[in-house]
Amino acid sequence: MRPQTLLLIAATSMTLSACLGGGSVRSNLSQFHTLESVPASATFSVVSWRPELDSSLEFHSYAQRLTAIMREAGLRVVEPGQPADYIAYLDYGIDDGRPVTYTYNVPQWGTTYNSQTTSTVVDDRNPGQQVINSTVRGTDPTYGITGYTQEVRNRTVYSRFVHIDILPKNATSKTTPVYELRLKSSGSCGSIPSLMPRFMRAIDKRFDRKSGYSGKVKTGGVDC
Repeated sequence: MRPQTLLLIAATSMTLSACLGGGSVRSNLSQFHTLESVPASATFSVVSWRPELDSSLEFHSYAQRLTAIMREAGLRVVEPGQPADYIAYLDYGIDDGRPVTYTYNVPQWGTTYNSQTTSTVVDDRNPGQQVINSTVRGTDPTYGITGYTQEVRNRTVYSRFVHIDILPKNATSKTTPVYELRLKSSGSCGSIPSLMPRFMRAIDKRFDRKSGYSGKVKTGGVDC
């Protein structure tokens, strides 16, 4: 098989993988903050919105990543349990998923070009140009997509989220956060441990940059 054909097959395989739920993880992310008003000497601590997660090793791994992101942004983050001026509340979750039916086109492969050439030798000395020899040669055929068939598939789509709110210590329900981030994502992967590293990369791209940002963030890997 020719190299061009192999490249076409590989490209089509990648396209089908994306259609069937592969592809990169895409998230909608919004961020608002007034961190510029926070004193440079202020300290921060990362905790969970839900107290039942405080003893979770899974949560602590995400909290450590958020701690690193905040420190890279220039904030003074203390270890969990230590007194702090501001508390960063981290929350995340995923729903039970919903069934989705969709169609996609599957390429059909075959011969796209297979011409022939004729080589003829004639006798110019005789009237009527008598044919002495005639040879037909076929060129190498080329292969590619000759058409498409439609397939129907079912899959489950999950809604995922990550929320971060930073408030002063001893804040009440009426206290305005100094930082608020909302990440929403949907895809075929229903595993938070598989997704959180990518969500954290999406957060790292935006944390403590432009307040009022709202847009899509694409991170590598496969939405399993």
